[in-house]
Amino acid sequence: MSKNLGFSSLAFYEVPLENALIWGESKNFNLLEIVAENNHVIDEETIHSVKDILSSYSFEYTVHSPFSDINISSLNKSIRKESIKQVKYTIYAVNEIGGKIMTFHPGRHSAATNKAKENTKKILFDSLKEISEYNEDYGVTIALENMPDTFITTMKVSQEILEVLENKHLSGIKHTMDVGHLETNNVNIEHYIHDLKDFLVHIHLHDNLGEFDNHLPLGEGNINFPKIFKALKNINYSGRMILEMTKTEDILKSREFLRERKYLL
Repeated sequence: MSKNLGFSSLAFYEVPLENALIWGESKNFNLLEIVAENNHVIDEETIHSVKDILSSYSFEYTVHSPFSDINISSLNKSIRKESIKQVKYTIYAVNEIGGKIMTFHPGRHSAATNKAKENTKKILFDSLKEISEYNEDYGVTIALENMPDTFITTMKVSQEILEVLENKHLSGIKHTMDVGHLETNNVNIEHYIHDLKDFLVHIHLHDNLGEFDNHLPLGEGNINFPKIFKALKNINYSGRMILEMTKTEDILKSREFLRERKYLL
């Protein structure tokens, strides 16, 4: 499983992307999830320089689509249109750099739709249909991520996620499971993994105390990792796992946590 263990460029958010590559190579990682925002943005202006940088390294890549100010469930048509456009461009970019998986967020309720959540759901499904149809030309694995517990978030528990993934009109959408987000929703992790086993292709690993999504190192929060890895073993999960922390020392602590408990096979 260690060959499928990588880290997120979130820990290098304020510095150039190549810093993450240099550090990851020095620490014997071979998988990087690029958070395509801020100094790591991949757009029309940066795509060629990003490709040049990545070609100098032997990493496998996944990409996290932009999420700041992005809302594919927005009631505002102009905001929603731009949000979908950015997700689509990320699909194109993943294909261009030879990546395999794109993680993206389902959007959120606005002040106007929070009390009428079916409105948000319809908007989300329309957006997902447009995104999935666009991806038919690229064949990227697009993986919808579950969200932490806040009053505006959507797609927090398995029933919500499955309603999307099992929809015959939304072809090819898979799932990125964020275990930290699940902890804030007090979800039975074993049941969740079993429910989503046919769609699970990507995992974000970090820890918290159950109240806030603060991306702690593994073992420094309340998440029951023995249960998680037992459930993953039971479904024969062999996909990618990303250590999603904001500090490099926390990434290394977390990898050691996994090694000590023999979760890395």
